[in-house]
Amino acid sequence: MKKRPVPTEELVFSADHLNNRGQFLAWRAHDTQARCYCTAPQDRALCMIGGKKRGARQAWLRQVIEPSPDRREAVCPHFGFCGGCALQHIEYSRQTIMKAAPIETALRNLTSQVNILPVQEAPTPWYYRSKVELSFIDDRLGFNIRGLFQKVTDVDECFIGPPCNREVIGTVRQWQKKHALPGWNPKSNSGFLRYLVIRYSSYTKRFLVALITATPTLFALEEANNPLQQLADELMQIEGAAGVIHVIHDAISPVASGEKEYLLAGQAEIQEKVNDLEFSLGWRSFFQSNPPAYAHMLRTARQWVGHQEKILDLYCGVGSIGLSLEGNLVGVEAVPQAIEHAKRNAARLGRSAEFYCANSEDWPSLECSLLILDPPRSGCHPKMIERVINEGPEKLLYISCNCSRFIEEYATLQKAYRLVQAQLYDFFPHTPHIETLMLLEKTKY
Repeated sequence: MKKRPVPTEELVFSADHLNNRGQFLAWRAHDTQARCYCTAPQDRALCMIGGKKRGARQAWLRQVIEPSPDRREAVCPHFGFCGGCALQHIEYSRQTIMKAAPIETALRNLTSQVNILPVQEAPTPWYYRSKVELSFIDDRLGFNIRGLFQKVTDVDECFIGPPCNREVIGTVRQWQKKHALPGWNPKSNSGFLRYLVIRYSSYTKRFLVALITATPTLFALEEANNPLQQLADELMQIEGAAGVIHVIHDAISPVASGEKEYLLAGQAEIQEKVNDLEFSLGWRSFFQSNPPAYAHMLRTARQWVGHQEKILDLYCGVGSIGLSLEGNLVGVEAVPQAIEHAKRNAARLGRSAEFYCANSEDWPSLECSLLILDPPRSGCHPKMIERVINEGPEKLLYISCNCSRFIEEYATLQKAYRLVQAQLYDFFPHTPHIETLMLLEKTKY
């Protein structure tokens, strides 16, 4: 049967409607909408029109007829296919304003009393990520194609990844080809190579490489000069290489983790510094991906809250936020490895702090003078929000990487708290993501 042709329309895209996926919106006939990637505000473009999703038609850019004044040539040759960047085709200073505007409006709609400080741009828009995860799919090594989680676009370099990433990727790709090692096939759940993780320190300029594979069947790990050891030796020749780790992951789950780890060369950790605090990080440690931008946010948080008698840091990770503030600290985190790093970080800094491995919503007491919440993109557990209303302290410091989720939670939080300060930070240039630091105070009746 002959396929029906995909309809096309000429659309003009709005400067005021950028969603959290990096799509701009255009109005169609009869007050309907279309959303499209790779467009810019005021672009006049010919687009293919697809099905309806979340109240708008999905559209795909076919041709720019009249370009936006904000449009520029994307640096990365994979832009448009790779699912990492969505805004490389727009001038950086304009990106930041466009990303911040809808969040600032939404926060002002919550309360007219909030003081929103100007959005803070990243110190650099290129080579800023301290950690990247690439996937091996069949014979390709790269990042997921946008919207397709079982296919990747082959990349030679990531322009927002660590500065060392081009040389590391090239070395690994040549090694894979030399030894004819198969990548992972997600349909049959078979293969050998699964993920390549690079962790970089902006402080020491050193990096770790973790290669995640299935259990080897083509060679024995005990062999003195097996292919993995050869790769480790090659990677350690790259300037700045600190260590190479082999991770075995036989489970079907498509995540960059593993059941066993082996240090093939060098060391398993590197040091990162944020302001005057030094942290020890492993390849899997959760830490902000843009430490220089993160440093500015931590300085602001310290100015806002001053010295506190007792700080309770939930979702504390490796302890970076709580340790940057003044006061007796208790940190809670569900990931055991992060808690071990937090304890070592506190000891290195000479801080008297306690860290516990537990789910934040199950922590027995919220008694403190300052509560810190830095949840994942999915937000806090509903049980946690209810507990904050009933048991929370006078001040609440909330760090959100998904402000739309915070806004949903504020519907409950406002029963006991009011939002008084907010500042937005662009930790992730060329992506639609933005970080928001907020201070809430208990309502006085």
